[in-house]
Amino acid sequence: MNPSSQRLIEMHLQHGESLVARSEGGRSVDCEPHPDLPHLYTVDTGKLAPGEPFRYVVRRADGTETAERYFAHALDQGGPVDVWEGIRAVDNAFYTAEVQRHFERRGFAVVRGVLSADVVSTLRAVVEPLITDVWGEDRAAYRDKINLEKVLLRVPHLLQALAEKLAPLLRSIVGDEVFLEYEQVMVVRASSSYATRRHRDVDGGKDGFSEASRRHKGSVHLWIPLVDIDETRACIYVEPFDAPERSLDRDLDITMRAGDALFLHNYLWHGSRANASVVDRVSWLLNFAPAPSRDESNPDADLNLQILRGGAPTDLGPDVCGGLVREKHTFLNLFDAFFTYDPSLMRMVHPENRRVRTPRAAASPLSCPAEEER
Repeated sequence: MNPSSQRLIEMHLQHGESLVARSEGGRSVDCEPHPDLPHLYTVDTGKLAPGEPFRYVVRRADGTETAERYFAHALDQGGPVDVWEGIRAVDNAFYTAEVQRHFERRGFAVVRGVLSADVVSTLRAVVEPLITDVWGEDRAAYRDKINLEKVLLRVPHLLQALAEKLAPLLRSIVGDEVFLEYEQVMVVRASSSYATRRHRDVDGGKDGFSEASRRHKGSVHLWIPLVDIDETRACIYVEPFDAPERSLDRDLDITMRAGDALFLHNYLWHGSRANASVVDRVSWLLNFAPAPSRDESNPDADLNLQILRGGAPTDLGPDVCGGLVREKHTFLNLFDAFFTYDPSLMRMVHPENRRVRTPRAAASPLSCPAEEER
């Protein structure tokens, strides 16, 4: 067995049951019980189909099988990455209550280490070719910030695993009914002066009493950086609810490690610093709401994908997410800086209303608007 392809999986099986790892295309390999540790099994993933997602299947004593919720996504670089095992479960009742109290009192909460280093690396490997596609080799054709829509929805079972692991926490801060409004990857160019102005998400970039504002009153943003974030790398700053009289220069900077998760209340004033570092700031944003959009004039404006129904995770497998990507590829962006994966072209494209930025050498310091989110 190749040590680099050997993986451990914990599974509680009944007498007479066995565990199998199976590639999406059907190739299978038996999982062997660990010789010393109960409920642990070893599997040589090198025997599975290269580059294909795989999952674990329990084979019952009567020969029937059931697919378990231990899914993985495989990339050419580095082999398979288990997205289930790579997402931290936030299901401890005491810790969930603590996060909820902090969120309600201060308007934000940070949960450390939600994504493992392997999953972060996987997601970056998906995103980085698209960043190159948008910016090109000279990296000077467009503005200093880009948003890539629905890119990570295409990673098999990523959203399913996230919903399963974070369901108790989402229930506590959003409710039993949770809808994904939009999902995007945001990239702030290295060594740029771009900064996001102080704003509240409830305003939605529109009038304070717009349809969007009323609908979004209960929305919660989940922001996960895919690189380490500090004061020099476009970190988010917030004005906590319990310190509303703070002056702007005393707002709280949120420093985070790659894979940490920041939950933001829709009424919280916040913004982001400039990225003075030599590394692009790459982050993943999901916006959750307690009700679907009713904006019939713009049916593509929101994904309206139900994440929790009655407090339980819904089916968020590849068929569901892949269908959403195809159906919503004309997704109406909110902040005029988005790029969308077009499945008909198999590449990133930009909407017609994208403003093209002048080359860096000719750009005025005032020519780069800062009206986007985070």
